[in-house]
Amino acid sequence: MSMSYDEAAYEQAAYEQYMEELYEKHREEAIEEFTFELLRSYYNENKLLAKPAFDTLSEARKLNELHSSAGVIFAAIAMETGLKTMLLKPIVHGLVHAESVASLITDLAVSHTGMDRYRDLLLRVLQEHGGVDLNTFKRIGANKTLWEEINEIQKIRNLIMHRAEKATTQSADLALAVASEIIDHIFPSVIIKMGFHLHDGYRICSDWKCSIKQDNQKKL
Repeated sequence: MSMSYDEAAYEQAAYEQYMEELYEKHREEAIEEFTFELLRSYYNENKLLAKPAFDTLSEARKLNELHSSAGVIFAAIAMETGLKTMLLKPIVHGLVHAESVASLITDLAVSHTGMDRYRDLLLRVLQEHGGVDLNTFKRIGANKTLWEEINEIQKIRNLIMHRAEKATTQSADLALAVASEIIDHIFPSVIIKMGFHLHDGYRICSDWKCSIKQDNQKKL
């Protein structure tokens, strides 16, 4: 027998309440169970994870010289790919390996409406183990936080793609600057905190001999 509208609404409300309680229960537990080694192991096993975003950012720079709108779109792709693949996905991987929060992350993965709810959890882990707080971080000279700028660029990108609006030079420059901040500055700092270093701007290396050699070259 099918449920009435009121019954369906009650069940949905009960489910949302259950998920909220589950989130509150496991939020602190997730931070405690997530270890530095889980995050480090993901980067160590995926040494080329930054290459797609790195290459797309290079393409965005070339396009920006010719067409601002195309530059914004490719910079936004690089920005989102960098944020998700290079910073947040390694965290989700580590959380899934923490048994007590596996169901929480599974729900996040299949329900896009839950992303905002769990964003702070992911960013808190990134702050704890990666050393950067995207909720408060600002680029040098910027008035807004990086996260606010990311949202602004996404809106501009959507207007270009869905309403055929044209990007301004300022919008294109902003998109490139934010993407570059994530890929060229924040990501390398996280990698260094993990005990690694980069080759060619994107390839993760765990060979300590390379790191010593790079340090010696900088001193020359």
